[in-house]
Amino acid sequence: MALRWRTIVFAILALGGLGGVGWGTARFLLDDPRFYLATVELHGRSFAPASQVEDRFVSDRGRSLLRVPLEERRRAVEQIPWVRSATVTRVFPARIAVTIQERVPVAFLWTDDGIALIDAAGMVLDFPSDASFTFPVVRGISAGESPADRRAKMELFTALLNDLDRGDRRLRDEISEVDVSDPQDARAVVTDSSGAILLHLGHQEFLTRYLLYASRIGEWKKKFANLQSIDLRFEGQVVINPDPPRTPTASRPVAGSSSRPPSP
Repeated sequence: MALRWRTIVFAILALGGLGGVGWGTARFLLDDPRFYLATVELHGRSFAPASQVEDRFVSDRGRSLLRVPLEERRRAVEQIPWVRSATVTRVFPARIAVTIQERVPVAFLWTDDGIALIDAAGMVLDFPSDASFTFPVVRGISAGESPADRRAKMELFTALLNDLDRGDRRLRDEISEVDVSDPQDARAVVTDSSGAILLHLGHQEFLTRYLLYASRIGEWKKKFANLQSIDLRFEGQVVINPDPPRTPTASRPVAGSSSRPPSP
C-alpha cells in the first residue's frame, strides 16, 4: 500500500513539472486531507518513552506531510536522553516513520533524586520501570556537570572495566562501585562475604594493580584487622587503610528486583 501511494505521489510530482500543472499539484498535496499526518510510527524503541517522541510531532497533526520539517523534527527527537540517533521519513499518504538508535547504559548512577542510569558518553538516563539491569554503581558524576566533564569521567570508568576484561571478563563482576570524582584515581569497591574494600587503582594499569590485590588479599586480611581500603597506585608499595573508616557498601543493585541501593 505504501509503495502504491509513493508511486502515485511521484507521478503527481512529475506531472507537476509540466507548465501550469505545477501549482495545482502542489496545492493538491498540501491541502488534500488524504495527505495530512495521521500516524507517527516508531521503530527501534525499547526504553525511550514513545510519548516523548510523539510529542515532537503534535504541531504537525492535521497538516500535509510535505509541511513536516523532517530535519528539525529529527534534531528534536535526538534531544530525548535515551535517543542516540534518529531518522525521520515521510510514508505517504499520511504517516511519519521515526527510527531510533537508543543509548546503551553501562552503570547505575547516584543522583540527588535516587538511582539513574548512565551510558559510556556520560548521558544520564531515566530508570525504566519495566527494565532489569546488573551494573556497577558510579559515584562522582553529577547531572549538572557539563557533557564534556561527564564524558571524561565515564572514560575513566570504561577504561577500568575494559582493562579488567583483558584478564578475565568475570573480574568486572567483582566490582560493585566505582568513584570517578578524581580523574587521576578510579576508586573501586570490591564486596565479598567479609565486607567491602575500597581500592585506589589510579588512572592506568588497572589490571596489574587489581591482580596484585587479588593475589595478596588473603595474606593482608590475616595480617591487618579491619581492612577497609588499599592504595595500589605506587610501584613497589601498597598502603593499607589510607582512608578514614567508611560505611560498608551494599551489593550492586539489580533493576526490576525488590532490592534497591541505600540512599547516597
